Amino acid sequence: MKRQAFTLLETLLALMVFSMAVVALVEAVHQLGEQALLRRHEAAVQERLRSLLLEQTRLPAPNPQEEVKIKEGAMTYTVKRSPLELVDRDGQPVQGLFEIRVTADWLEGRAPQQASADAWVYPPLFQQ
Repeated sequence: MKRQAFTLLETLLALMVFSMAVVALVEAVHQLGEQALLRRHEAAVQERLRSLLLEQTRLPAPNPQEEVKIKEGAMTYTVKRSPLELVDRDGQPVQGLFEIRVTADWLEGRAPQQASADAWVYPPLFQQ
């Protein structure tokens, strides 16, 4: 006798294998979406850090130990200026050189996250 149809067991087994493949594919797409969102958020934080750093490097010589906190939604940016003590080739101290560090703090889920950017600035370069 020739068999021309699938049995119920074969059909259920094929359906189970297909559904497992679909679940795996959906999970992979979900993780890809989460990673893309995370990368977009990190890029936005880095861009804001660069923007604040550029803004701070163009200011005139400030109070050297000044620390400014900027709150933007769930993000807290901290801008800190501190003097650098460097000497030139002749052994003379370089006056007016500052380090500017901008730090971003936020919570991702329940884990605290932090990113920072820093630069050295010599304010007399920007004076006219």
